[in-house]
Amino acid sequence: MDKISDLALKSQTLYGAVHFFLFLISWPTIISLLQGLHSTDRLNFSCDTPKDGTRKQCYNDYISTMSPLLIPLNFALVICGILGFFWLVFILYSVIARLRINKEQNSDEKEHLSKRFMWRFLFHVCFQLAVLSVMMGLFCGFQTLHLPVVYVCSHRNTTQIPTSQVNITCNDLHHRQKSRLNIGILTIMAMSIVLCIVSIIHLFFTRDDFLKQLLGDQESDSPEAIPLGELRRDKNPLLLKLLKSNGLHLKVMMCTFK
Repeated sequence: MDKISDLALKSQTLYGAVHFFLFLISWPTIISLLQGLHSTDRLNFSCDTPKDGTRKQCYNDYISTMSPLLIPLNFALVICGILGFFWLVFILYSVIARLRINKEQNSDEKEHLSKRFMWRFLFHVCFQLAVLSVMMGLFCGFQTLHLPVVYVCSHRNTTQIPTSQVNITCNDLHHRQKSRLNIGILTIMAMSIVLCIVSIIHLFFTRDDFLKQLLGDQESDSPEAIPLGELRRDKNPLLLKLLKSNGLHLKVMMCTFK
């Protein structure tokens, strides 16, 4: 994981690196917290009926009403899977591309390869922006963000409830924690979208010196360069702090959403 992080940083600008660390820390944390709630979700859903079959039907109705498309856990898994796959693809591509650039002796060809790498970098950021925007729209459009304290399950919602029992009052004991995690998912997507936009703007302002904006520029792959596992201290001390506080950020996020 450390080597992958090092390779990712070498192919990113400052804003891209911040986005990478946000992805690396936030989504696994959110998924872990959601899985913890999901494992006992049915047990923490209670209704004022002695019939277990009726309670299960009300729970299914509750889930389909609050999350008609995907439950938040599945949303987070889909987003993390898509973005994680393309982060990995771009990291592997960047290793090959940077080696070709550094080995190229012809200045015109070197410039051509550098521009190609820059446009692939732009595509990578734009793709993330598109995925996040679509998923954020779907999440806001289908998911109930603030879950109700009391859910009324009626015969009109599910035919499994006897007609003699018109309304059944149910409670989700973890509705507050789930609501906070829903807001957490939205917050992470919003922050990621902002970082993508800032990365694109920064790229267009520095496109003439794009390779020099990377945290591991062309010289970092030469024989005289520093080892792969070390970040260049003079290049960006902020990222050293981010690396050192990696575990602290994880603890803070877990405490925030509990």
